[in-house]
Amino acid sequence: MSEKGKGEFWAFAAGLLAGGVVALLYAPAKGEETRKRIKDGAEDTYHKGEEMYGKGRIEAEKIYQDGREKVEKIYSDGRAKVEETIDYVRDKIHTDEEVEVEVENDSKA
Repeated sequence: MSEKGKGEFWAFAAGLLAGGVVALLYAPAKGEETRKRIKDGAEDTYHKGEEMYGKGRIEAEKIYQDGREKVEKIYSDGRAKVEETIDYVRDKIHTDEEVEVEVENDSKA
């Protein structure tokens, strides 16, 4: 979860909590009961937020790891191709040099 997304979530949670507090304060109930509702609501919202954050973090780590594995595979495949190309060019240069030497030897003879 990005830092921006995390901040937006907590701003939403705080707004939700504040709205709940205002609603409870205007509801006809005893002060003690109202305070208990506010506390329970805040704790519930906090725990739900922690759970969502934890799930988001796990998912982000999975996406990161999958991406890293793909990049490593692409790098490895690319490196192997470059090495194949280098070997091919070296062999081609060596073969061409042998042909030139043979042609020179044939022309001298």
